[in-house]
Amino acid sequence: MVETAFGLDQILGFIWLPTFIFLMFYGQRIQIFMMVRKVGKSLVKLENMKTDARVKVTDALSEYNPDRKVVQERLDRLLQSFVIPPVSLDPKGVMLKLEHLLDTQEDALRDELELVAKDADDVQLSKLENQVEVALGLNVMFKIVRHFYLSGKKSGSAFVIAQIQMLLPFIIEQAEAYHAALPSLRSGKPIGDGMGPMIASRLAGDAKSHEIVKDTIMAETTLDGRKLLIVKAKGPGGKVGKPGEAIRKLLDENKDISLVVTLDAALKLEGETSGEIAEGIGAAIGGPGVERYKIEDASTRHEVPMIALVAKMSEKEAITGMEEGLLKSVDRLMERFKATMLLHSKEKDKIIVAGIGNTLGVP
Repeated sequence: MVETAFGLDQILGFIWLPTFIFLMFYGQRIQIFMMVRKVGKSLVKLENMKTDARVKVTDALSEYNPDRKVVQERLDRLLQSFVIPPVSLDPKGVMLKLEHLLDTQEDALRDELELVAKDADDVQLSKLENQVEVALGLNVMFKIVRHFYLSGKKSGSAFVIAQIQMLLPFIIEQAEAYHAALPSLRSGKPIGDGMGPMIASRLAGDAKSHEIVKDTIMAETTLDGRKLLIVKAKGPGGKVGKPGEAIRKLLDENKDISLVVTLDAALKLEGETSGEIAEGIGAAIGGPGVERYKIEDASTRHEVPMIALVAKMSEKEAITGMEEGLLKSVDRLMERFKATMLLHSKEKDKIIVAGIGNTLGVP
């Protein structure tokens, strides 16, 4: 019995020792191979989504231009476009420079689309812009992952591959959300990010509105004895407007504003429920920060408090068609706004209410 055990230990020792030596010399290579293989699979998935988005956007543009070859050439040029961020070593004036660059990018994109889709009206052009921006985003994500994938294979560095592997779940989740958004953007139906504008539109009702700044409208109405100055992007095209500029203009022109309320969609954290309503302090508005800076700057100068009301949702829900669960949240957000307004204001107060978000499908 003892001899059998000794023989078994001896056999295991013979197996273990070569395995240990093999893993000591080749273990990292095997690890890199497995990592590269996993990233490669995700890269193929990204490439398929990027290619499908290009085809769908080409089809959308071809509805206004029968020359598909010209459409593809113009689209490919747009998908390779980029914006160089402003120098921020001296932060003074960086917001103005950033806004100028973003405005120039938007105007350049609109000029290209007007050239390709000459018969498209303003609403149709805005929907095409949204689709091109989604395709551009997918193209950028694919190129970044491909860069780290090829760099990792070329260098044989586990560190290079590990960087992108750690971020891959988030990149893939965002890419899937972008890809899923294309049908909604093409159909023109309201998306989750349009919750703020939907509330603003309901509050305005039949009140006459006018364009206060570029792509942004304002309407005046009363509610529970308060005067509301309602701001939102111009619909029903897929625009976000310049709500920060509009709010700054209203605050500068009306010295009796007592409150600024921003209504927007917000990305939920894992474990939070879609459609959950939350209230906070500050300006609820995403993007590069230009419009939020304007709201904060003007509100601070005029000493006007800022209240933010948001509806929580995932990134996919924010950029795809608004489903029944989120539609019910519109009513809850409306009721929460009314309660918040009564709590933080008095009768005859003048309040700015800004519906922040994409106005696709929202008049």
